[in-house]
Amino acid sequence: MFARFEKIREWFERYVGAFDLSVPMIQMKYTHSRDVMKVGETLTRALEWPSDAAEVGVSACLLHDTGRFSQYRDFGTYYDGASVDHGERGFEVLLSDFPSEAADAEAREVLLQAVRWHNKKNLPKLTPEVMPFCRLVRDADKLDVFYLVRRRMDEGTVGDLLPRHKIDAPLSETLLHEVEEHWSGTYKNASSLLDFTLIQLTWALDINFTPSLQMLEDSGMLTRMRSQFPKEPRIQALLERLFVRVADHKRALVSRNEQPAFGRASTAPSV
Repeated sequence: MFARFEKIREWFERYVGAFDLSVPMIQMKYTHSRDVMKVGETLTRALEWPSDAAEVGVSACLLHDTGRFSQYRDFGTYYDGASVDHGERGFEVLLSDFPSEAADAEAREVLLQAVRWHNKKNLPKLTPEVMPFCRLVRDADKLDVFYLVRRRMDEGTVGDLLPRHKIDAPLSETLLHEVEEHWSGTYKNASSLLDFTLIQLTWALDINFTPSLQMLEDSGMLTRMRSQFPKEPRIQALLERLFVRVADHKRALVSRNEQPAFGRASTAPSV
């Protein structure tokens, strides 16, 4: 399995260059794609992935939101529920436009599947050759969204990032009940910034690798997000149980095999 990262990056730059990067939301996704790529590089180094695996993984991180650009051009929104599944849109773009010389057939399949499944609520049963890369992309994407939302909150521009969510509205009773029952939440039940923040907190239970969760904890964002919620007993009890589950999840991750199913030990590509 091999992927030529520089060729993939060149193709990505050409593809994105066909869209209007002066549109702030398009530019935001371009920046996000590059930032997720950098998080992917950090994670593959921390995981000590072989160099060939790391090159495929970092490439998948860069490509993960390929479907977002035509989604926003065609529908004027990034809300999949009102437009298209952007993972499926990205899969279709790569299926038709991805340059064959940039990766062999095995790596190309990994890239296709990583893009296709990165945004789904749950991963299906995938092969051992594909699964680690899907997990990597999902972790890198979540981590950068955590960072992005915090930055926008500090800048006072989070409303531009989340136009569907009312900044000062309370938690949705429907979402609160959903998280209490299932420890995850769906965007259709989220209408406030607090709702989105609660969904983000549950993402910690869907982190796949120990270094990913360690990066998130070290950033202090989980604690900061927790402090945003009202001191109502029901909400605080839910948060307490959630953080206990996160700690349990972190302990469980230690026993997971974090190496992809091929390659030789080395380092990630410099990006």
